[in-house]
Amino acid sequence: MRLEVRVARRYAKALVDVLSDEKLEKILSEVKVLDSVIDEKAVRYFKSPVVPLEKKKGLIEQVLQKIEASEELKRVLVLMAEKDRLGIIKEFVSEFEKFVNLRLGVIKAEIVSAVEIDEETLSKIKEKIENLFGKKAEITTKLDPSIIGGFIIKVGDKVLDASVRTQLENLKKAIVD
Repeated sequence: MRLEVRVARRYAKALVDVLSDEKLEKILSEVKVLDSVIDEKAVRYFKSPVVPLEKKKGLIEQVLQKIEASEELKRVLVLMAEKDRLGIIKEFVSEFEKFVNLRLGVIKAEIVSAVEIDEETLSKIKEKIENLFGKKAEITTKLDPSIIGGFIIKVGDKVLDASVRTQLENLKKAIVD
């Protein structure tokens, strides 16, 4: 694990540890807004050794004020600014989301399909995933016409590949062997 991720994990865990379950979702939504506002140019600015700490701190305070961030999030990010750690803000966002999902019992699942999946089918797949893992599922979908048909479901490090492309490749291997 990279040093940046380990450091970001400590800040994220510290923030999660002081929050109640009720506040976790609220602050997670603030962190997601923050993530959408902070682009690669801002990260380069935060990582730059040429930019004085006070300017970095001033910028993050302006952003936090604009997104109306909670006091807990402000304290962590200002501390990160004072320690010149804002260059790892993307890693912080990622690690914070992982800790929140772990604590709230949420798993992320990605469904890749060749065509758009209707809401009813998506709902059934979500229910199956929740029953299988015993956790609330947060589903994202992705279109990939190269899989020809069927779908691929990714949950953590587990992959269920029910794509036509994979079935054709397996059939090809069976015929050749």
